[in-house]
Amino acid sequence: MKKLLVIVTFFSSFLFAVSTNNILALSWENTYCKFHHSKECAIRSLYTYNNFTLHGLWPVNKKYCHTKYKFKLSPLLEKVLQRFMPGAKYGLAWHEWKKHGTCFGTDANTYFLTAIKLTQQFNETNFVNYFQTHIGSYVSLAKLRFLFGGTFGDRNKRKFQLLCIKGYIAEIRVILKGNPVKDGLYQLIDNANPLIGVKQCQGGIITAP
Repeated sequence: MKKLLVIVTFFSSFLFAVSTNNILALSWENTYCKFHHSKECAIRSLYTYNNFTLHGLWPVNKKYCHTKYKFKLSPLLEKVLQRFMPGAKYGLAWHEWKKHGTCFGTDANTYFLTAIKLTQQFNETNFVNYFQTHIGSYVSLAKLRFLFGGTFGDRNKRKFQLLCIKGYIAEIRVILKGNPVKDGLYQLIDNANPLIGVKQCQGGIITAP
């Protein structure tokens, strides 16, 4: 799968004017399913128990841009996307494409391949490993900033926003700058500016499955 992502993103990077200021929104699915009884929570994979799932890749301050861009995914990509975005099967992919993907500057396949690539890279970090080994524990925003800085570089520790639901960590939104089709997660975070004056959850429980 990694080989597929590399090949497609390599060629796609030469074809489009891609959004260079974006937010990668990642959900802790255990929290979502604790408070929502949606179809995606009825049948879950082991992957969603221990990893962040893709909420969306959002061009900053842009919504509903180019309705002429069609929403059509290859059968293989649809299958892969459902692993990283469980709600894709139930309308989330279409919603994210319509609201955010049409502002990204590429076709739908490239948009979601890029989002999958970044989600996969995030889940392979020591930052997520901490979540995996501390399920059920409370963690403060200060601790997460320390861990984020240890993973992506100390000067980058304030380049994410933490969201919670009733004391449980629900989502992390990571600030990215650069060409996300071409560049990797570490470089995109390193290029971004720290978040200032953004409302943050001050800590929460890492929800168990």
